[in-house]
Amino acid sequence: MMRTPFARLAPAVTRVSTQWKGTLPPQSHAKNGWRNAALLGVASAGVAGLSFVSCDKPWKQTLGSPVDSNLLVPHDKDLKIIGLEELRSHNNMEDGLWVSYHGHVYEVTNFAKIHPGGPGRIQMAGGSDLQKYFDVYHVHPDVSKFLDRTCLLGRLTAADAKRSYEETIFANPYENEPARNLQQTIATAPRWANLMGKYLLESFRTPIPGFYVRNHFPVPNWEDVEEEYEFEVLTASGGKSFKLKDLRALPQITVEATMICGGAALYPRYLHRTDQRETWEKEEFPRNEINNFWGSHAVWTGVKCRDVLRTCGVDVDGIALGEKPLPAKYLRLTGHDADETGSNFGVTIPLEKAIDPFGDVILAMTMNGETLPADHGFPVRVLVPGFAGVRNCKWLAKMELVDDLHESHVDTHTDEVIYPPDMNFEDDLAKVSLTGGSVQRAGRWEAKQDNSIFRVMEMPVHSSVIVPELHQTLRGAQLTQVLAEGLEVRGIALGGGGHRVARVDVSIDGGKSFSPAELDDHGMEKVHKRNYHWSWYFWSKKVPLTPEMKKQLQNGHAVELKVASRAMTEHGNTQPSRDDAVSLYNLVGNICNYQTHTPITLQPK
Repeated sequence: MMRTPFARLAPAVTRVSTQWKGTLPPQSHAKNGWRNAALLGVASAGVAGLSFVSCDKPWKQTLGSPVDSNLLVPHDKDLKIIGLEELRSHNNMEDGLWVSYHGHVYEVTNFAKIHPGGPGRIQMAGGSDLQKYFDVYHVHPDVSKFLDRTCLLGRLTAADAKRSYEETIFANPYENEPARNLQQTIATAPRWANLMGKYLLESFRTPIPGFYVRNHFPVPNWEDVEEEYEFEVLTASGGKSFKLKDLRALPQITVEATMICGGAALYPRYLHRTDQRETWEKEEFPRNEINNFWGSHAVWTGVKCRDVLRTCGVDVDGIALGEKPLPAKYLRLTGHDADETGSNFGVTIPLEKAIDPFGDVILAMTMNGETLPADHGFPVRVLVPGFAGVRNCKWLAKMELVDDLHESHVDTHTDEVIYPPDMNFEDDLAKVSLTGGSVQRAGRWEAKQDNSIFRVMEMPVHSSVIVPELHQTLRGAQLTQVLAEGLEVRGIALGGGGHRVARVDVSIDGGKSFSPAELDDHGMEKVHKRNYHWSWYFWSKKVPLTPEMKKQLQNGHAVELKVASRAMTEHGNTQPSRDDAVSLYNLVGNICNYQTHTPITLQPK
């Protein structure tokens, strides 16, 4: 049988009514509620929610009337005290979803519709304390100020705040995940691993331990994968199920392809406010000091998706030749992986891509000549070359020919989509939703959708500086070599969407001047067809110092360099400048492909 995380077999949260016993949560978790409640003397002697303040007092809240500044958030003394049992009674969409966090109580019923992690994860927290979930999802940002500004309803007493935390039980669905051999683990729930580093340049094909991992949910597994694993294909004429032996009976194909995450730029995702655009990056996320690449390259072997569709009665050749109309807009992909509430991962890709004879969409079963590892979709993942990593559905469970977008929040809501630069999460999504308004799903060519919000599909042109590394200081023999030969700069470039890279330019003065680098495609331009080039390029350049830089060093002064790269495709698409970062802002941080600056120091002393 397929093994599932405990949270999928039973409710993810169990609320118990026994008296709290145990230790306090970490001190950093108790910002306002517990300590302030005690100082104000409002904690009752064991009577939950009892307040001795006059009922005539006009309690304040931000629910229904969100505020723009933390300074406008009501003080604890002006908040209504809410009893623990009342909090727990609001644990569903019908009665309202309330949660506690740092001693405050929030009403998040409408927010569930736009929660970036999906509505189910908010619903499972109804009536309980968020900190228990953040103890597992440790990469989740601190949202206390955001919640205070937008949906603050009241507060708990100090005693009830303790109980709410300690009596919220969350069964960690990631405890029994498979053993791994990863070069660098970033997060464990869900598993994220392997940001860029010098190791990427050691091999054109990324070794599996160093291949990037970006899971959304717990990794599924099977006791007897040969017998128990299957996926389903649904077409207008019916459905058909496939086991591994059925895939192996079809012709196999090998595809070289680079995969890159749609959010490769480690941007300040879900920025709540963007009033200070000139300073927020430095304060929120030092993007100018991060080489923004989250990708890897491998050789994949499996069965062409169009061959699988052909066995299901789809005339893929007639459609590709234009002799038959497209039977649907999309190929909807669903994975066996699911969140704690049982909502499966799901995305869509254009059906044209899936049936394109040169599109190389395959159902992959091996990677670099080895069986797919669990983190990369064992036993079957869909490889969609040229598209964002999220479209390469792992642990394939279902393929459907449809005209509608996937119901999964991953596909169309706030996760893998691109918003206009004049929108921010708090003002244009959260406030609208929390005050009862409707937030449109991402569409693009969908009559009932917001066509200014579109989904991440093909990736744009991109390059990253890998050598030198951030904040290196070169002195002594290294500096002597730089003076004689120039600064060696090396990195990676990707045309995106199947486009070839025509040139990569390199700068050591923050983009004021550039010179072309030498490209190394490792023979891939002979392998890939034009407009179907799925592989990355390595590039290198020794950039000479300017006379001004040399003079400054001779005078005994350090020189600060800002190393940047700029890629251009055969089609003339060019990577945006570092100065374009602010104008390219989108609230999820996807495909922000502008140039980054790697600061290094030349030190003569």
